[in-house]
Amino acid sequence: HRCWLRRQPIRACSAASRLELKNAMAGHLAGLRIEEDADAASTDAQPTPGSLFRETLARVAARTERTAPPPPPPIVTKAPNAAAFLKVAAPMLLPRADFEFMTLELAAAAAARCPSGGDYFVVRSGADAVLGALRPPIGDGTLRLCGDGNDGVAMQAALLLAECLAEAEANVKQVSGPASLAEAFSRQLAFRRRWKAPEKTGGLRIFSRRRPAEEAGRPELVTGESRSAATVIEWLDACEVEAGIDAAQRTPGRVALERFGGVYVRRQKDGELACICGVVGQATSPGGRRIGLVYTPPSLRRAGHATELVKSVTSVLLDDRTGPGFATVVVPAGALDGLWTRAGYCHVGDTAEYRLDPAPRALPTDAVDDDSETVQ
Repeated sequence: HRCWLRRQPIRACSAASRLELKNAMAGHLAGLRIEEDADAASTDAQPTPGSLFRETLARVAARTERTAPPPPPPIVTKAPNAAAFLKVAAPMLLPRADFEFMTLELAAAAAARCPSGGDYFVVRSGADAVLGALRPPIGDGTLRLCGDGNDGVAMQAALLLAECLAEAEANVKQVSGPASLAEAFSRQLAFRRRWKAPEKTGGLRIFSRRRPAEEAGRPELVTGESRSAATVIEWLDACEVEAGIDAAQRTPGRVALERFGGVYVRRQKDGELACICGVVGQATSPGGRRIGLVYTPPSLRRAGHATELVKSVTSVLLDDRTGPGFATVVVPAGALDGLWTRAGYCHVGDTAEYRLDPAPRALPTDAVDDDSETVQ
């Protein structure tokens, strides 16, 4: 547009042209049936297209504000157990199950294993749940938030829940959930409790792909008895080493091969292995089966092997009619999304984890009285 304006300089409109444009705009505005503002001050100045547009925009905004009442104020409620929490929060979580599947799986596991105990909060706006928070007995003590981080009502609910827990002096040391909600909740709780500012300790990026599945060749499934099992085990070990996992926490490749819900491979033209892809989860779980690992040796990278393997494995996951109808991938915060976008996945959101330190926050240096004396 900038180049076009340089080639075509703007010319001043004649009086006749302005009158014609004014009449055209007035006719268009008359068709909108917008009520005249009785409080508008009369003026002898001729309206311009810009002033007509601004007046129209202001009147439409005023009518929208009058016809769309604000949402009801959020109210914090507490569910007695995980089953009751799921019953209330499911209508909020299921439409976003590809992002909230970890919350759904955690709550479902708690409902099955721990019928009682734990903390479960639901914040409602009217009859709708807009925010959830759970800390089941089977977890590590982290309070997990769930809700739409792009929704202003959910953000307001997160701040309200932080206020309530701060007033109740609840013992909250770890918080996780949608990145924006987790940060707002943690900062508000720390502020109200006069704690140190929360420390961000990690986060995840979540990618999703929904049906229909892409037409792709069927990948080869490798088991412990396959002729390529030894190479796959070696590559599984190499993947953990390259990922920087501490030696004490690594899973031996043979054990990992048995624990995966399937390890698929792609071969080179000469028949040798080129890439491996491990699948985790169960089809009947809220998150379904999903890709948990992709590894290509350094010497075979940048040849498209990983992209093609991910496409074919994703087709297998989406073709499973017992699954949820989508495939998800969870990667650490900061990980690149090139592989997943090339394979047809979409970035659906980020999560964040925060640690809360109950130590009192330091006062600003300018708050110290200059006349104070140190007594030894």
